[in-house]
Amino acid sequence: MPLYIGKAGRHGRSGAAISANIASIRANAGRFARWGYNYDYHTGDLSAAVLPGHARFKVKPKYTRWAQRLFQEVPIGAPLLRVEARFWCGAWGPRSPSIWREFGACPLTFAEYLLIGVAGLLFSASLLNDEGVNRAASEVENGA
Repeated sequence: MPLYIGKAGRHGRSGAAISANIASIRANAGRFARWGYNYDYHTGDLSAAVLPGHARFKVKPKYTRWAQRLFQEVPIGAPLLRVEARFWCGAWGPRSPSIWREFGACPLTFAEYLLIGVAGLLFSASLLNDEGVNRAASEVENGA
């Protein structure tokens, strides 16, 4: 059951050949492909929502929603996950196939949206993604 689907592209926003999110990835836990421990990265912002002691302006609504869905109680000093969670990532290349053979190779951004769209239909109650999710399907499943 996927909880979140995302990508960390190779190129940086400023046109850098290598994005700061993946440059020196083995040594840079603060960024680690958008899952780093700094604020403005998934693990850092989730920690701000889960653990006490963070400045209020650092606790973002998106990650408060994530925290409430992932953990039994928040904020708390010793959080307990509702279900076991694992992190998985894989390398992507320009000839990597999409999730449908009929599409063949496709750009990474398109592959990400395909995965989010399918996961949003199949796992709308658990998927943490906001962007790219089929909202109509989510609303029907959640009784809206």
